[in-house]
Amino acid sequence: MKHWSESLAECQRSGQPHVLVTVISTGGSTPRAAGSKMLVLADSSIDTIGGGQLEYQALQQARALLQETEQQQVIRQVLLGADAGQCCGGYATLLFESYPARAAELWVFGAGHVAKALMQIVQQLPLPTRWIDNRPELFPAADSLAPHIECVVADTPEALLVDAPAGSRILILTHDHALDYRLAETALRLGHCASIGVIGSATKANRFRYRLTHSGMTEQQLEIMQCPVGLAEVAGKLPMEVAVSIAGQLIQQYQTDLQTGQRPNTRTTGVPLSTLKQLMRKDKQTQDVTVLTPLAPNEAPSK
Repeated sequence: MKHWSESLAECQRSGQPHVLVTVISTGGSTPRAAGSKMLVLADSSIDTIGGGQLEYQALQQARALLQETEQQQVIRQVLLGADAGQCCGGYATLLFESYPARAAELWVFGAGHVAKALMQIVQQLPLPTRWIDNRPELFPAADSLAPHIECVVADTPEALLVDAPAGSRILILTHDHALDYRLAETALRLGHCASIGVIGSATKANRFRYRLTHSGMTEQQLEIMQCPVGLAEVAGKLPMEVAVSIAGQLIQQYQTDLQTGQRPNTRTTGVPLSTLKQLMRKDKQTQDVTVLTPLAPNEAPSK
């Protein structure tokens, strides 16, 4: 059986909804001492705070918190005799730290006009975001962005995809069609992304699908890729018009994730993930990756 701390680390990495229950103080006779912990998931629990009615009530409270959309910390004191009907007769004070379903991580490749317009909207949305490009001069000053947006400079952006959490949503908005293709193909072969959106025309979409199909991709794999990305109902070619179309789709997606209380579905490709990760990590060893510190604003035009 896993220790609660191992499972907690896994939940934090994957975004799986969970509640950590801690006995923070006790008095009289109690089944477990202060410091005892239990991790509660939607359909299971790891470790114990003592069993009986105390634990049963704690599980009910924890799962009620998982139905909420905001992270919470709740303290509850339980009288083991009066409240829980246990013969111990003491009391236990419990701390509930709730981490309900959160929006999937957003990875945006490209720092051109559309991406910059999109970030003006994403700054106001609850979307943990990595913004990636190989041209550091195109990023705005880091301190001008919301804390949930992280700017990353990478010589080989596609090599970063192995580190995208399962269920991440990928947006490919670069200035380079060849790079767009490498990013799309890599994300599809890894098979752990919830969606892949690629900016472009219908001609570009047809060309990409033709190449991907001939490289061995199945129709099932290609289902998660959308090119052109964005809501068809929102027309226009100006950077902000395209950004609004993409943002509208992102809002639809993360609201669905939060309402269902689940991480987005992911698929497994026919290519062994471990094999592809080894290849990608080999390439990654030769690249430079930098998390940006604040830069002076730069107005250099993007393509």
